[in-house]
Amino acid sequence: MSLQIIWAIGELVLILVFFLVVFFQVKRSLKTKTAVVEGPKTTGARIVHVLLRLLRVLGFGIGVFLLLAFFVGVERSIHSVIIETAPTPSEVSIPPDLGFDVEEVTFTSKDGITLAGWFTPSQNGGTVILLHGYGGNRAGMIWHARQLTAAGFGVLMYDERASGESGGAYRSYGWEDTRDVIAAVQFIQTRNPNEHIGAAGCSTGADIAVYGAALHPEIEAAWGDGNSPVRAQDAPMFKSPILTLIVVNNFFLDWLYTVRLGIEAPAPMTDVLPDIAPRPVMFVGGGTERPLLGSEADLFTLRYAALAGPNAQAWVIPEATHCDGPRHRPEEYAERMTAFFAEAFMDVNNPEKALK
Repeated sequence: MSLQIIWAIGELVLILVFFLVVFFQVKRSLKTKTAVVEGPKTTGARIVHVLLRLLRVLGFGIGVFLLLAFFVGVERSIHSVIIETAPTPSEVSIPPDLGFDVEEVTFTSKDGITLAGWFTPSQNGGTVILLHGYGGNRAGMIWHARQLTAAGFGVLMYDERASGESGGAYRSYGWEDTRDVIAAVQFIQTRNPNEHIGAAGCSTGADIAVYGAALHPEIEAAWGDGNSPVRAQDAPMFKSPILTLIVVNNFFLDWLYTVRLGIEAPAPMTDVLPDIAPRPVMFVGGGTERPLLGSEADLFTLRYAALAGPNAQAWVIPEATHCDGPRHRPEEYAERMTAFFAEAFMDVNNPEKALK
């Protein structure tokens, strides 16, 4: 029986126990009222009496609801952190229809974790590091790799820490993966010291690519599709009531992550975005509205681009939701992505390092 099933059963049992305690407490309270109290005699007094009783019942109900909501919120947050930090190993095989040649490689992060990936050298002097979504593996970026290699770019696509075939005792929602990006950069530089290097990712991979570019100037350009908050502060707190509740809960989640993993929380994404300048960065987001939340583009894509500065671009795909732009607009997506890196890697001041 999996941990998730055990946790769900335990959750249901605890909620049932909670309601049983409330029920027997109310029943006991009613039994203790043995004295008969004469009710009010006038019509006005009766109305007031009924209203007061209704208010007491309503107040009790609201109190019970808020207490249960608080309990469930805390419990779900703890459950989320336990599940989302657990490793997600998987076997990754080279598909027979991959369409381009790859070399199976490994390299080591700064803290000694072995990372497994596929490497294809470039034909034009530019290589893009590809970063997958949370809990996935490098195979999630095959479509992007096909478009880039067809245009002459090299790719290094690897399994993030504690995912796929890479080592690591826990995942950190991208918090510690930025140190692995610089290890990927150094791996590429050992193959070609003059290589242009960029980074692209989807979802959490997009956060790692963009945040990694902010920390490491060796990354000349970053493409982020479906960026999300790295810290609670990254989300617009007062855009809607439900979002306010989510952001408040995310502050608690951030604290739980630091306790669970024993690490310091990184700076919010919104604090480091200006550090990317003057290097180019592209933010891609879905424009489809989600109930009570709004679109991904409104929440993060457009805001992040504005905060990053004039070196940033934003592309909103109206029919997309999250990282599904290639499904809705495959030709346009491939053309925009390859053109973005081709332009970013043009080195007019150093002709010897220009793209071939």
